[in-house]
Amino acid sequence: MKVRVALATSALVLAALGCTTVDYVGRSYAPTTNVGVYFSEADVPHPFEVMGEARATTDDLPFGSPGAALQEKLLEEARARGADAILLGGLSNRTVGVTQQTTGAAHEKGKAKSRRTIDYVATTTTTTEDVVELRARLLKYRTAAR
Repeated sequence: MKVRVALATSALVLAALGCTTVDYVGRSYAPTTNVGVYFSEADVPHPFEVMGEARATTDDLPFGSPGAALQEKLLEEARARGADAILLGGLSNRTVGVTQQTTGAAHEKGKAKSRRTIDYVATTTTTTEDVVELRARLLKYRTAAR
């Protein structure tokens, strides 16, 4: 039973990660392996320059908590781009699409032609597509040579 629960949990995590995208704008350097994670500029222990900005998004899942998965995706991007640290921003939800569908039916009432009326009943269904988003600034530590 525990194995089934573990497999189901793993499948959900993989599904959430599979729907995650990262957009990056900025400079790139040689890849790094150790990337520090900070939430405030005051916490960064070295002088730095902002080398770029990244945004990770995933589908808004009603049963999940995607914050950790988004953070991991941003760290992967930071390592690949050569960052020494990332400065995480806020986690937010954003609506990216709205779809409306209207269906209806006409019903004729009355038997005599002169008294006949037509009632039209319509139903509109609105569906929204939401994503969860985490933003980060990628940092490169300044060295004496720079």
